[in-house]
Amino acid sequence: MTRPKRRAPAAAVGPAGRPGTLRAVGVIHVQPKPTIEPEGLAPMPWYVPTPPPWPREDLRLDRPTSARLANLALGGKDHLGPDRTLLDLLQAEDQDWTTTALRARQDLHRVVRRLAEDGLDQFVDLGCGLTTGAPGSPLAPIHTSILPIRPTARIAYVDIDPMVMTHARALLHAPAPGQVRHIRADLTAPEGLLQELRQHSDVDWQRPIAVVLADVLHELSDPQARGLFSALRLALPQGSALVLTHRCTGESDRDARVSGLFAQARLPRHPRGRDAVDTLLDGWQRQAPAHGGDTAVVRTVVAYGGTK
Repeated sequence: MTRPKRRAPAAAVGPAGRPGTLRAVGVIHVQPKPTIEPEGLAPMPWYVPTPPPWPREDLRLDRPTSARLANLALGGKDHLGPDRTLLDLLQAEDQDWTTTALRARQDLHRVVRRLAEDGLDQFVDLGCGLTTGAPGSPLAPIHTSILPIRPTARIAYVDIDPMVMTHARALLHAPAPGQVRHIRADLTAPEGLLQELRQHSDVDWQRPIAVVLADVLHELSDPQARGLFSALRLALPQGSALVLTHRCTGESDRDARVSGLFAQARLPRHPRGRDAVDTLLDGWQRQAPAHGGDTAVVRTVVAYGGTK
């Protein structure tokens, strides 16, 4: 004797002229995991509190920041309304503003590739900014140009902006080389900066290191820049290199208006011409980049030094 076939759930009777719907046989309730710790209860086993390692007031959302402005100029998407407003004003004064930023970034990648080919395998990018783009793009971090040549190279990225550090942590969760580190430190406090690098990076301070300052020196005054360069020369081993990109400026009214826009946005800017940049590098052995990227608009310098 065969068992009768099981009937499908009966259709609910709907209003006249409308098809009925299947009656639910059963419902399984799934309790989602909370994303925050419930107040007054013991911590959930999957909850790991991660308080921000910086004061909330350091996260500036109401005015432009250097990192977001540079990201926008390079074609990135990590920016806010105040950054877009400032870039529009800068473009109105200098229609080549973004073109210059792109040129400087391309020069930087050429230089670090050349240094890697010459044998350097340790790089410290000071004021790295929001450069977390895909390899080959202007926003690509420098390790994307270094590691294909030196797979065991050690790279340390340094910035003070908390948004940069947030993106850096996200980058570390993606496929990223284990020898890449991100450190929060202040370029205007060289001794503290060097201490953070020694404690939290994999850089070997007994071997040559290439220090990168890409389109960031204009944020430092002359005394601050000289203090940073002096501290680096004393700390770096012989044969170390300093890679510097800097916008060249003149004494035109346009440069004064651009500086005024930065001042209104409460962003530091110390414009310099080619000679002024070279003066800051007294004590370093300057060398023009082999790729010929040093132009009248962008000053790209590779300088060798170190006293250890």
